[in-house]
Amino acid sequence: MSYRYYLFPDEGDPLRISQRLLEGLVAGRDAIPHYADTRQRVLSARLELEAGKPVRILETQASIWVFDDEGHIRDGLLQALVLAMDTLPTPPKDEKTVVELRPRTSKRKLEEEFRWEPGQSEIDRVIADIWPKQKADRLKSIQGELKKKPPLTSDARWAIEQISTDFWKFANLISTLKEPSQKSFGFEARERAQEELEYAHLYNALAAMSDWQLEVQRRRRTGRGVWYAVVEVMLHRQDIKAYETAERFYERCSSRDEAVLAVRRLLVEHASKFTDYTTVEGELLTDLEWEQRAYPD
Repeated sequence: MSYRYYLFPDEGDPLRISQRLLEGLVAGRDAIPHYADTRQRVLSARLELEAGKPVRILETQASIWVFDDEGHIRDGLLQALVLAMDTLPTPPKDEKTVVELRPRTSKRKLEEEFRWEPGQSEIDRVIADIWPKQKADRLKSIQGELKKKPPLTSDARWAIEQISTDFWKFANLISTLKEPSQKSFGFEARERAQEELEYAHLYNALAAMSDWQLEVQRRRRTGRGVWYAVVEVMLHRQDIKAYETAERFYERCSSRDEAVLAVRRLLVEHASKFTDYTTVEGELLTDLEWEQRAYPD
């Protein structure tokens, strides 16, 4: 089997979505800025292959991708996943009416916001691309932000895996140092960078890691500076046996004390989103930690 993916913009011909671009969009690594802040129709076709060539369309699925202001789709996909999980039947509880209404409401919202019905013209356009009779039948491919990376050779893979094996040790050792030790560690690393020039880049990188950790420690000790109050709705993905952020709510605060109060309020506001397959979790972050996690400001 094989899959083909197509995007149907409001104007112009459909565009093919490569497997590489699809994987990048789903993982949040890639984006299509051209479609930022829009909702786009997407059609996927599951094909049966013989000798590597498509011989039959087994199934098509039509969905709507919601692009954020940077052209990413991951948040929209997670919203659709949460609604799809809500449509699953649940065992009856005390408030039977409420339990029965939730799946129907979620299903209606899922159909209205994340599904569409392709017509014969859209199906015919996909068929023409899969089995083209002339050059014009082939659809153009859409491009993402990421440039195609060079192939990773076996010796390059081996080298980077060997080098990065102990990265966690570096970060862990530096994070355990107290403030006086952080200062002396950073100073010593920069001095060694001057003395051992062949390793200067590595020593400077270690010093920069220590500087960052030192500033976080200072802010956590004093409570000063910019803080973020963060509450996340975590979805339990049984297919990969892990939790994934389905929704994130946050507020930028001028102190740690203000952020503590904001987290409490956000937890109360979103407590109803706690279910048997989602959790609601609060956290305090300095602005340095916020930026390190690449959250939107």
